[in-house]
Amino acid sequence: MRTLSLLLVGIVVGCSSLPPKGGAPDVLEVRFKASKDSIVSKFKNVVYSNNYVVATYSVDEGIIETDWKPLKKGSFSCCISYMFEGVKASWIKVIAYVGKVPGDTLNYIKLQGLLKIIGTRPWDNEIQIRPIKKGTPYYKELERLITQLEEQLGEKGNYEAMKREVLLK
Repeated sequence: MRTLSLLLVGIVVGCSSLPPKGGAPDVLEVRFKASKDSIVSKFKNVVYSNNYVVATYSVDEGIIETDWKPLKKGSFSCCISYMFEGVKASWIKVIAYVGKVPGDTLNYIKLQGLLKIIGTRPWDNEIQIRPIKKGTPYYKELERLITQLEEQLGEKGNYEAMKREVLLK
C-alpha cells in the first residue's frame, strides 16, 4: 500500500507542468529586419486575432501588454489539469517589448508571459501569479504568437538564446 501511495505521488509530481511560484518569466527574444513600428503594429494585430485585449500600448516605448485572457481547455484537459496540477481556472497575460538592437540594423521583440491560476494544491481557491517558463505547455502559446508574427511580417526571425531577465517594471 505504501509503495502504491509513493508511486501515485511520484506520478502527480512528475506530471505537473506548472512553473514554480515566484521567479522571473523566461524571455523569448526574436530579431527582425522589419522596422520597430511595423513589428509593433503587426504584433498588435496578432494579439487581437488571438482574442487578447490590449491593456497597455505605447509605440514610443515599444510596449504591448495584454489583459488576462482565460485559457480554454477541453473537458479532458481540464480534468487532467485539475487532477495533476490542482488548477481550477487559469488565465494568461502576454507582455512584449519591441526595440532596436544596439549597434545593429535589426529590431527585436522580447516576449514573456504570466499565468494567473486558481486552486493549486491542496485544491484551495488561492489566486497565484506564476511566470511562464520554457518547456511548459503554456510556453507554446508564446511561440505560437511569434510564429503568427513571422507570417504577418513575411520574414523568419532570428531567435536569441533564452534569457532569464525580469523585464517587468
